[in-house]
Amino acid sequence: MKRLLFTLLIPFTLLAQEKRNLTTDEPRTPKGRPDGVPEYVAKAESTDGQHLALTMHKLEHGFTPDRPFRIWAIGSSYTNMLGNGEAWQEEMAKRFPNAPRIEYKKMVGNSCPWQYARGWLRHLVILEQPDLVITYTNGNPADLEKLIVEVRQHSTADIIVPSLHWRERDQELWGKSENAMDQDVAAVREVCRKHDVEFIESRRDWAAYLAANKLPIPSLLKDAVHQSDYGAKIINSNILAHLRRPEAFSYKPESRERRITAPPAKDGVIKLSFIGNRIDLIGKKSPTGGSVRVSIDGKPADQLNAFLMTYVQPGAKNHKEGKGAVPRDQAPHAVTLGQHVVPQTWTLVMTSDTGDYQLTGSVTGPDGQGNAFKLFTSTSGQIIIEPELWRRAERNRSGDRFTWDVRRAGVSKVSFQGTVNEAFVVRLAQSLPNKEHSLELMLTGEVSIEAFDVFEPPMK
Repeated sequence: MKRLLFTLLIPFTLLAQEKRNLTTDEPRTPKGRPDGVPEYVAKAESTDGQHLALTMHKLEHGFTPDRPFRIWAIGSSYTNMLGNGEAWQEEMAKRFPNAPRIEYKKMVGNSCPWQYARGWLRHLVILEQPDLVITYTNGNPADLEKLIVEVRQHSTADIIVPSLHWRERDQELWGKSENAMDQDVAAVREVCRKHDVEFIESRRDWAAYLAANKLPIPSLLKDAVHQSDYGAKIINSNILAHLRRPEAFSYKPESRERRITAPPAKDGVIKLSFIGNRIDLIGKKSPTGGSVRVSIDGKPADQLNAFLMTYVQPGAKNHKEGKGAVPRDQAPHAVTLGQHVVPQTWTLVMTSDTGDYQLTGSVTGPDGQGNAFKLFTSTSGQIIIEPELWRRAERNRSGDRFTWDVRRAGVSKVSFQGTVNEAFVVRLAQSLPNKEHSLELMLTGEVSIEAFDVFEPPMK
């Protein structure tokens, strides 16, 4: 069986700082399958899987050179309780003999809706360019749409959105509505349909299983709201049932990801035009390997106006309000880059108990004062902070601090020195404008370039 890679949070120091506390109301007693009822069997409809063309291609064929299939799950404790990718690992071994190993990462918060999960998407998920994004939580469908659009504009990842399971709070809706008390299922379904996102009718099928076996809602729950272990198995089964070939896919894999054979060098230079926002180089190393200098659109790739941001790291000593509170649940989940961006480390320090703060860049220096409840643009114009992406700012206290890095998203030089014939992949640039670009590589010494992978997100 292929090895499963799992990371809960990035960076690993977050685990120690937040003491692995994932929910304020930790579930009490796990529950297996209710006594006397048959095993749940997920069913697939003819159109299920239609928005997972790239996922299916990768699971069926794997990667050359070898790498993991990368999944990022973001959301609330509901997302957390789907596990660490174990269900994926088991299913891949059964159904896809050529599947790559699974790398499953997740970022979750207490009752975190799509509004704030979008911040983690920007700072964690987009940075890593996964193959698949899963979000299992609640919130305003308009916020789900913003999250989806951000994925579609900045990556080629497929997206999976399941509808919520039935909880005790939904009892009054039983037999009357498909909705949850905190989710308009039809509206969520429509957002997914609009953007060709794989929507999982998990709530519908969960209800059908309860009804067919005359089970009460709590029979698949650990507590009043969280799915039991068996409930989580049902949700994962519903997701995995969509890993299939439908009547037709909604897009062709090559419309988003393409491998281009490397053209021959002329006078020590390889030139290539491509359309997209990211390009990777596939090559082979050798003990006497040379190097290449990378230019895109006439500039060294590490001087392009293309940037990435790391996680907004709460200070270890930040104020925590409420039982089981963790710093990430009362923090800015994201910032937005503005103009004239300079790579550096940014530090935001609260200067009052009412949302006031000072922003300082390690290169720029003091860059303005703002308030968590008001739209802020730094003095230099580099950083924009939106109140809608700052969670529970009313709980922050004077002295709380947050840090993040802004760095270039391109490399100007690639070395080919290493073990003979060792295949490797290096990301030359990402976060480019999603349009046509010109790549130029200046070769020095022994260089073996086989191909380029080009990534073109479906939304400009």
